[in-house]
Amino acid sequence: MSSPAVTPDWSAIADSPQFRELVHRRRRFVVAGTLFYTLYFIAYLALLGLAPDLMAKQVIGSITLALLGGLSICALAPIMAALYVRRAADFDELGRRALEEAER
Repeated sequence: MSSPAVTPDWSAIADSPQFRELVHRRRRFVVAGTLFYTLYFIAYLALLGLAPDLMAKQVIGSITLALLGGLSICALAPIMAALYVRRAADFDELGRRALEEAER
């Protein structure tokens, strides 16, 4: 690998198949995760508005379905972050290969 003082050829990196694969995989992961989280949140809000009696049902003591749903949304954010961290190793590897290929 070259010295940090040497500027990489960004156009060569952007044109490499490894970089295009990295962008494709990362975009697909982020779009799918965003879509899932958004639809999950919209479904929760729809249930709150359209089925208030169902969401007011107590499931464990005085804990309602609405409270469990809200907590599940809060729990989903760190779960999705952890999934991204796991995939980030693959993204880093693809980025490293793209940089190596561009330096040749």
